[in-house]
Order: sequence, then structure tokens, then C-alpha cells
Amino acid sequence: MEGRGAEGNGPDMTAIHLGVAEQRLALAMDAARLGCWTWDMAAGTTHWDERLEAMHGMAPGEFGGTFDDWMESLHPDDRDECVRRVQEALAEPGPYRLLHRTVWPDGSVHTIECRGTVLVDAEDRPIGTTGVAIDVTRRENLVQTLQETLLPTEFPLHRGVRVVARYRAATGHTEIGGDWYAVVRLPERRLGLAIGDAAGHGLAAIADMAAARFSLRALALTDPRPEVVLENLDRVVQVFEGDTIITALYGVLDLDARTWTYASAGHVPAIVRHVDGSTTVLDTPTDPPLGIGRQFRTHRATVDVGSALLLYTDGLVERRGEPISIGIERAAAAARSAPADPDLLCDTVMSTMLGPGAHDDDVALLAATLQPD
Repeated sequence: MEGRGAEGNGPDMTAIHLGVAEQRLALAMDAARLGCWTWDMAAGTTHWDERLEAMHGMAPGEFGGTFDDWMESLHPDDRDECVRRVQEALAEPGPYRLLHRTVWPDGSVHTIECRGTVLVDAEDRPIGTTGVAIDVTRRENLVQTLQETLLPTEFPLHRGVRVVARYRAATGHTEIGGDWYAVVRLPERRLGLAIGDAAGHGLAAIADMAAARFSLRALALTDPRPEVVLENLDRVVQVFEGDTIITALYGVLDLDARTWTYASAGHVPAIVRHVDGSTTVLDTPTDPPLGIGRQFRTHRATVDVGSALLLYTDGLVERRGEPISIGIERAAAAARSAPADPDLLCDTVMSTMLGPGAHDDDVALLAATLQPD
């Protein structure tokens, strides 16, 4: 009788099922264009399949097969971060995610997303890793194009003011987040400045971010008063984005009166860097995020010629296990030590706060500097 199994008189159904499962897995990985790897820590060897080698511009069998060979395949600027994330995963065994670049022999740069997990022994000690990888170069280019479209870095402005913007995506995230900013040229030498954050990453966050940004611009052109803009934007969010948390800070910079009149919907406070290099954190009371259905209070600050107004998202100042007020003061200190030039000011604040290492959240920064006419 077939399938009796134990004495080998019939086919081994377990082996048959395993063989079928392996074939299905191979077909699925081939269809998804996934490469795979396995790292054996004890043996000191790393195995790549041919698809993973191809993603790195290598011929079949060209990968050397060691941890150092893997490091060598990474873009030099991405090596430290990738090694750090693998070390973190080994310290607390579990799944992990990498996004890194690799340079092909022809000089072209490709982006690879890896999803791995730590292998452990019977005592839960790490013995290696395994995982899959996919080439996401085209997707990353599309994301960059989308970011540049939604978050421009050049603005049509009045004489007497210069605005500079910076955006940096979270380390390891493969999808753009919901951080946004907007600059609106208003009549009578006034400028509308806004910054905000829609929770999450991916297409949903992009949609929420775009809706908030474009709605605010349209509302500001209709009636630029900060409390009116945020109240109307609050209604828009209630109707179209009711399940999303969106913070926003919006104000009108008056170049003649040298004032910034603003309102906040649950957003981190702006910072004024004065002409003498001192700073003021505009930590006036904030109102709830958008979509709650509340009125918004307005506040006013003086911004003299030579001073800079810094708006930013919470990724710049928020750190795990630390009160956000400490991060805000750290950002103010970075602004105090920075050059007055708007570009150098932004670059100094970003590099001081984020450094070369990993950061878990997207960051947007907008700086408006009043200059002599």
C-alpha cells in the first residue's frame, strides 16, 4: 500500500510536500525578483543566490562569501548605518530592515531594500541571519521626484526676506513621511509660512500631507489670518482626513511691521534667532491638532532685520526617553552657534541635531531670514 512510509515501501509524503513547497517558494521569489542570503556566524560564511548577486552588479558566483565581502558591496556612506542595524538586531534577536545603496562596476548607483531576521539556537543565542532583498532603485527615484514636487526648495518671495528649506527622511524608512511646509506670497509685503506633520509613512501619509499643504495655501490666499486659516483647515481635515493626526504651525510674516503673527495646531514651537545670535523659543500655548474642531488662538513675535525664524517638525527634536523640551533647547543652542547665513544656519542645525547616524523620524526645517531691502 502506497504511503505507509516508515519502512520505505512507499513514497515519503513529507519529502514530497517539502519539495513542492520549495518549488512554490522559488517561483514566488522569482516572480517577485527577490534575492536571498544566509549568514552563518560560526562558519564565517555568507551565501547569496544569483539574484542577489545580480542586484549588486555581480556575475553568478562572484560574491566572495564573507561578512567583509557584504560590507564591501555597500555604498561607503551606508556601511556604518547598515552594520549598526545588524548589530542591534543581533543584540535583541528578531526581524530587521535595511535600505542601502550599492555601486555597480559601471558606476551606476542602485538602491536595495533588505528584510532579514536573526537565526538563534536552542538557547536563543544568535547564530546568523537570513532574509530577502529587492532592488528598489526605480521606486526611490519616484519618491525623490515626488518629494521635490511637493516640497520645493525655491520660493517666490518679497524683497527683504530669504527662505531656505531642508528635508531629511528617516533612516531606514523606504517610504516618504508626512512632514510638509508651505510658503505663500501675500499682498502688502507679507509672507505666509507654515509647517506641519501628517502621521505615518507611505501613500496614505503622502496624500494627507499633500491635502493639508495645498489646502492651507488656498485658504491663506483667501483670508491669511492665522486663526482663520487653521480653523478652515481644521474643517477640511474633519471632512476628508478624519482618521489622521495632523499638526500644523502657520503664521504671517510682516516685513514692514517686522512681526510674525501665528497660530499652532499641536505643533512644536518656532525659534527666533536674533541678530545678536541669541534665541527665543516661541513656546506660547498651543491648541489641539487639526480635525478636533476647536478654535485657534493667535500670538505675535518680533522678528528684526538680520533675525531668522525657524520652523521645524518634531523629528528634529524628539528623542526616545527624553522630554521634548530638552530637544527644543538643544535646537535653540544649535541655532545660537550657527552662522547667520540662512543656508549655513539650516545646515548647522540639521547636522548638529541629527549628526551622521540614524534618526527614526522624518525632519523638515524652514528658515526665514529678514534682510535689508
